[in-house]
Amino acid sequence: NLAVMSGAGVSIVKSLEVLARETSSKRFSKALSDLSAAVTKGKSLSQAMEERPALFSKLFRAMVRAGEASGKLEESLKLVATQMERDYDLIRKVRGAFLYPAIILLAMVAIGILMLIFVVPTLLQTFEELGIDLPPTTQAIVSVSSFFLNHGILASILSLAIVAGGITAALSARGRRIVGIFLLRLPVVSGIVKKVNAARTARTLSSLIGSGVEIMEALSVTTDVVQNPRFKRVLEESRSEIQKGNPISAVFIKHSNLYPVVVGEMIAVGEETGKLSEMLERLAVFFEEEVAEETKSLATVI
Repeated sequence: NLAVMSGAGVSIVKSLEVLARETSSKRFSKALSDLSAAVTKGKSLSQAMEERPALFSKLFRAMVRAGEASGKLEESLKLVATQMERDYDLIRKVRGAFLYPAIILLAMVAIGILMLIFVVPTLLQTFEELGIDLPPTTQAIVSVSSFFLNHGILASILSLAIVAGGITAALSARGRRIVGIFLLRLPVVSGIVKKVNAARTARTLSSLIGSGVEIMEALSVTTDVVQNPRFKRVLEESRSEIQKGNPISAVFIKHSNLYPVVVGEMIAVGEETGKLSEMLERLAVFFEEEVAEETKSLATVI
């Protein structure tokens, strides 16, 4: 919306005021009003956004800053809008593919707990009447069942504590690394993870370079956008190679176990022809379509 109004000749201050009135979110409306006030006082839009990093991502701020510097703010805003829409769509498709198995898993856990509470005690009476020795695995199930029956509140608290602890551990830096490694070793899922990260990397770099952001800053912003720690390290290594005067394509080719071979090859062509942004955009479109197809297949397989 801001890009459209900017292209129509409406001032940034007026555009922000209009958007502040139209948005349904009170928090975002206030943020836009604050941006308008800051710009009125002489700050640039990017400087005003820097004060609100929770609302405006590093990617957003970098592209607006580049647009202001080049005098092409409208184009930069259109690029960042496209980038955010594509990224949202990509993540939505992946989440959608994993929603079904998540529901099935929760249902399995719920059914398991119900069986421990209602079914196992009935079976235990039968075993006791038969007077037979239970194998260790069956005895373990009986013990868990007895714990749920006799200490229901404690069992519920422990279950919630285990779930909360697992989520907290998974969100920690070490947990992310472990989850990242685990996902990269899962059949079918590993291919989707690689293509999602390749698409996000290519799309973000393409948008930033196309907006005129300097390559070092573009790689830094892309590192923040990519979530998987192993892919982050590849981008950090690319920054080191750039500082040494080497092309970044060599780094992506070297890490073909993470980024598909075509990524490094296309980046090399882009560097040689001076059309890196265009090549990265082609890569992004290609991998986004691949992810869309594979997520459909994944849901069917599951």
